[in-house]
Amino acid sequence: MTEHSIKRCQPLLGTFVEINLRGTMSEQALIHWSTLVFDEIARIHQALSFHQADSDLSALNRALLTTPSTAFLLSADLANVLLFAEELFNKTQGYYDISIASTLVASKHLPDHLFAETPLEHYQPLGSFADITIIDNYICSRRPIIFDLGGIAKGYAVDQAISLLPEGIRGSVNAGGDMRVIDWQKQKVEVKYSTNRVKKITMSNRALATSASYYNQQGSQYFNPKTERYMKINGSISVFATETMHADALTKATLMMTRKAAKQLLKDYNAIAISINRFGFSRQLS
Repeated sequence: MTEHSIKRCQPLLGTFVEINLRGTMSEQALIHWSTLVFDEIARIHQALSFHQADSDLSALNRALLTTPSTAFLLSADLANVLLFAEELFNKTQGYYDISIASTLVASKHLPDHLFAETPLEHYQPLGSFADITIIDNYICSRRPIIFDLGGIAKGYAVDQAISLLPEGIRGSVNAGGDMRVIDWQKQKVEVKYSTNRVKKITMSNRALATSASYYNQQGSQYFNPKTERYMKINGSISVFATETMHADALTKATLMMTRKAAKQLLKDYNAIAISINRFGFSRQLS
């Protein structure tokens, strides 16, 4: 049977999601599978978005603000992401902490819809991930706390969506630089390291995520919970890993840690990091 290919793009996850698929099936069949991928990404966006007042994450955040000590049953998506976030919080000794959401709200990087009735100041001091307990998909906290999944949800969505594709389909799903490539060996990808410059690098694993500051005109959104300061990336940092969720989160974690600690963390996840400075010079960390 003749091989066909398709390329589609939709605005999702606060960015553009691009799907490239090919295989020995009809173009209509490839479009069908790409639609399922888009639908899954849209579903996860709705479930895990901080910006959506009716998302699963917003329901969890409201519960952890008002009744933190009462066990809350996590959805499957929240459980998958939060269990990995907990693991990474422990491995990084707190450098990766999704409970920085309150700081991002206070600095207006995130909306304040959770505090429409009761202001943020009422709940101070809020907790960190160290206050959280997750057992059998139930979560509770010693102190009020809220989460932002902006640094991990895109990668998770890409992983879940591409897992729906049957064998025989090749190609990639790219959500604004968080991407998964099925036939990744020897593939080259373009990594943006400034607003109008890219560098071609060879894929080192099936998943890739990139973090950078060049699109943020109001300053960096990368907040270091240990130093309690915002960080700016001069260029970009990319991580190759087996899972896009891992790569997505590891770009932030390795950015904040010492080089020695970051190298060990990457080794734990069979990952490789590549930093590209604003002049286009790259350096590998693995």
